[in-house]
Amino acid sequence: MKLIDKDKISSMQMAIFMYPAILATSVLGVPSITMKFAGHDMWLSPIWASTMGLVAIMIAFRLNHGFSGQSMIECSTKILGNIGGKLFGLLYMFYLPHLSGIILREYGEFVLSTVLHHTPLFVVMGSLLLLCAVNVRSGIQVIARSSQILIVLTVLLLSFILILLIPEMNPSEILPFAEKGLKPSLLGAIAPAGWFAEYILISFFLPNVSDRSKALKASLLSVVFVTLTMVAINLSCLMLFGDLTDTFLYPVMIAARYINYADFLQHLEAFIVAIWVTGIFVKVSLFLYVHALATAQWLNMDDYRPLVFPLAFLTLVYAFWVVSDQAEVSALLGAGGNIYTICMLVFLPGLLWAVAGLKKLLVPVQGG
Repeated sequence: MKLIDKDKISSMQMAIFMYPAILATSVLGVPSITMKFAGHDMWLSPIWASTMGLVAIMIAFRLNHGFSGQSMIECSTKILGNIGGKLFGLLYMFYLPHLSGIILREYGEFVLSTVLHHTPLFVVMGSLLLLCAVNVRSGIQVIARSSQILIVLTVLLLSFILILLIPEMNPSEILPFAEKGLKPSLLGAIAPAGWFAEYILISFFLPNVSDRSKALKASLLSVVFVTLTMVAINLSCLMLFGDLTDTFLYPVMIAARYINYADFLQHLEAFIVAIWVTGIFVKVSLFLYVHALATAQWLNMDDYRPLVFPLAFLTLVYAFWVVSDQAEVSALLGAGGNIYTICMLVFLPGLLWAVAGLKKLLVPVQGG
């Protein structure tokens, strides 16, 4: 099978751009979402949720090992046959713009509610999408390099914010530990598990990884750092707000307003906006790239680039079609919406891998 995008990236570059790809939409909302279910054990929820990331990585690597150099869309035709594989791919042709549209709409609603109150929504979302489309047309290597630069900014700003908040934190808010057992923290893990499920996207990047032998270790490190970041954010918000955490739509944004040193270092919400925008830029770029690549593979095209701008426009249409306001965005990012995401991103590829395994068991040994 031909490689539509011949650019090569390293396993570490893949791990680096998956970090903001998972955290971008969760960094602001994960504390309030997990608090609703897990209470004071909310910091445990990302740890349980990370197992979904490990499952997604396992499925992606197993498929890649059995069908080297092929993405999930390409190997589906060999596993399910031409018709079954095309139907499998068609599900993702409808799902990917739907998920990308939700991500884009969440970005637009956040920017409008925090900084650009009077800017038309389509301008906010369209301008970002245009930059992402240019980024995607440049190839996976450019996406990886731009992510490397932006991740440094993201990590530095987030670390700076969390360190400055330490004097305001009250560690006693963590107690009582597991007062109602582990069930609340497990229920709180459903929503972040949906974000961890997005690690299945590495199925589309593995064919371009130059040092494939190091890819698994790099992917697992990415999961570890994403988990640690989510735990740190949840702990910070819990120790700042306690039981009030779930009353805020964006607890991290509110937390940044607590910072005030000598009436000089204050109003650092702009740093949170910068973290959000850079993370969303990487995430939308990756999802648009995967959508364009998967569509090109499904259509047996030689190049994905002619599809980038039409699919970017389709994503913008979906952003207006799938949700109508911030309340619907929040509902889709809750536990129910993320169960749907887990089914599409982990359950279906898992079935694909299971069918591949069964077919190998059923194929008679030649020359025996």
